[in-house]
Amino acid sequence: MGMKSGCIEQFKEFSQFSSLKEFNNHMEMWMVQHKADFSKGELIGLKRLVRFAAKASWHLQCQIWHHS
Repeated sequence: MGMKSGCIEQFKEFSQFSSLKEFNNHMEMWMVQHKADFSKGELIGLKRLVRFAAKASWHLQCQIWHHS
């Protein structure tokens, strides 16, 4: 499969989650399992990064669905 730079529709098939809520639930389960592997500062940074990435990518995915 060839992917072109700048075309976000090509990534639609890679989503493993049907909703932002489902993603958040899976992320919470993962965090419970791996929390001890991170320092307090790393956990704070990881949680902020995940929150930002989830909101940004979900916004893009919604745009893809809207334009499809």
